[in-house]
Amino acid sequence: MSGHTSEEWLLLFVNALAVAFLVFYLVRRLWNYPLNHGPGFFLDVEVAPGFYKGEGVRWLKRYRAILLALYLVVALALGAILVSGRWILLPLWAGGIGVFFTAVCLGFAAYTRARIGAHPPVRTSAVVSLETRRLGDYISWPAEVLMAGIIALCWALLLTHGDSQMQWSGPVVMTHVIVGLLPFKIGVVHNSYPLPSERSEEHYRWADAQRRYWLRLTDCFFRWYLLVILAGYALQHGWPTASTIVWLRWLVIGIAMAVWLVAVGIMIRGSGRLAAMGRDLRPAGSWSGPFRRGTLIMPGISPWLFGAWFGGLVLLLVFFRR
Repeated sequence: MSGHTSEEWLLLFVNALAVAFLVFYLVRRLWNYPLNHGPGFFLDVEVAPGFYKGEGVRWLKRYRAILLALYLVVALALGAILVSGRWILLPLWAGGIGVFFTAVCLGFAAYTRARIGAHPPVRTSAVVSLETRRLGDYISWPAEVLMAGIIALCWALLLTHGDSQMQWSGPVVMTHVIVGLLPFKIGVVHNSYPLPSERSEEHYRWADAQRRYWLRLTDCFFRWYLLVILAGYALQHGWPTASTIVWLRWLVIGIAMAVWLVAVGIMIRGSGRLAAMGRDLRPAGSWSGPFRRGTLIMPGISPWLFGAWFGGLVLLLVFFRR
């Protein structure tokens, strides 16, 4: 342990905060999430009365078992990094948690829909918003241009001045995650779903709040956090004098820590606000309109698009592990 640098000890401290947050989020948000809309729903799928006195008990146990398995995998990955002594991988572990959790949770949600919500009740009337949502109202194009410029500079440094210790796996995977999530953001902005004719204004505000929440979380938790890590890696391996500038390394770590803490704040505050807004509203995935089926997950998150993006990520990880 004494051979680790002060930066690595700081990374360990930050990831200890991440572990504390994960435990908090498990207890306060995830453990009873299927009951978020009351006993008449399971993960936004409408269920029959008495569901949680029979079949629902097994489904709830199954959901919680998957949660615990997720946390076990995350803990084992963290333990492997600590035992191996490669604490420099801790930022990638923290960033990878979100990708891993999202993939598994979306998969379980799709499985739930197929098994107990394949035929949601059809409502004879629905409301469709005629509002045209502009990308510029939800996506900051100056921020996207800045992000693209930083990625280009990072790759220019690595391609022209990369040292002998550089490994391509990290930059390639991080770039894939950062760039590949932009189509999801565009889809989330453009797509929508029918709203119930009852309390349609409240449903509309809730849907728009979900949209903005996922956009902010995607940017902060995945894209900007990984971009800071990518920039730090490019400086370390593409700028020879960077390793001698102590304050620069601390600056990169400090920015990464700040971005991660902001993302945690968005997740805690945003998820609580969404839960409060939608507690007594009918979730979108629990019904179908007369002409269009309801959606179980946030509109714009196409299962096929997500499958292609996540499949590409898995293939990259497998390729670089050979």
